[in-house]
Amino acid sequence: MVDIDKVLKTTVKKGKVKIGAKETKSVINNGSAKLVVLSKNCPHVDEITSIAKKKKIPVYNYGSNSIDLGYSCGKAFSVSSFAVLEDGGSNILNLLKKR
Repeated sequence: MVDIDKVLKTTVKKGKVKIGAKETKSVINNGSAKLVVLSKNCPHVDEITSIAKKKKIPVYNYGSNSIDLGYSCGKAFSVSSFAVLEDGGSNILNLLKKR
């Protein structure tokens, strides 16, 4: 079984990500995002999902709220959304496709 929280933390620590709705939308629009992760209570979920779908970028819906997502990412603040630009060797893209 894959520990998603561990993979998310590794991705944020070793890879390249943009955290926050504004940053996420920006990198989706310029085409540099490879994956988008959204918390259960993300206030911009419909807008971000729509933009990502148009650009054919996969979206992973994290099963908990933004506080838990922030904790899973190793941050001391809530994270409602983030975009993965480089996975940093965590293979997050492959792992999430299998789910």
